[in-house]
Amino acid sequence: AVRLKPGSSPFIGFPFFRAGNSAVAMLRVAARSIAARTCSVSLRPALRSLRPAAAVLPSRSFAAAAASKPKMEDGTLEGRYATALFMASKDKLDKVYGDLAALRGMMAESQELKLAIETPGIEPESKVAAFEAICSKAGMDGSVVNFLKVLVENKRAHLLSRMIDIFENFYRAEKGLVLCKVTSAAPLTSAQQGQVKAAMQQRAQGSELIMEYNTNPAMLGGLVVKMGEAVLDNSVSTRLERLQGQLLAPVA
Repeated sequence: AVRLKPGSSPFIGFPFFRAGNSAVAMLRVAARSIAARTCSVSLRPALRSLRPAAAVLPSRSFAAAAASKPKMEDGTLEGRYATALFMASKDKLDKVYGDLAALRGMMAESQELKLAIETPGIEPESKVAAFEAICSKAGMDGSVVNFLKVLVENKRAHLLSRMIDIFENFYRAEKGLVLCKVTSAAPLTSAQQGQVKAAMQQRAQGSELIMEYNTNPAMLGGLVVKMGEAVLDNSVSTRLERLQGQLLAPVA
């Protein structure tokens, strides 16, 4: 992490700061941090080339290989990019998904990297060179690297996080995976989690569940389960709200 003097900030007037040197510095710090976690080889050659934005790369298109579309559709701009990547990675879907998940994890761990990716004030050629180095050291698939290049060149890099989320939805649909979020007032024991999973598995109609357990003390008790688009709310707080509504309703 970058240590700052009291009262100082790396984002002079963010988001309207001078993106040039500040943004380059952020990307350098982020790249060094990622490189240290992924490989002992230095990324200094790529980092030295980072410069404030002064030129625009020639436009390129992300050509998707001939493959079937995802089983679910997303007509948003982010969805169209995620669909193109999905179609281009049909024969290596697990690898590409793993790389995108790893990239999302890097962004979550390093605020500097996230800001560098989403900041437009870095020369595209320099940004692409740094990302190529990072992806190379992390062993990411070439289609992921090319995808990132296209996002930078088309000025869409700030949408990367959303694109990864959509790609994840495509991947889960392709693999028959369904996210099942369980929220309780207090943490469930292992036995209770097993009971909930068994009960929800009967509703899953053959799909494999990805269980996620959360807590929300405001529920007071009971469970709220979200499986796919379906929501089962059996929390005490919701039942109390319904009871209150019934008690306050005018008598016929």
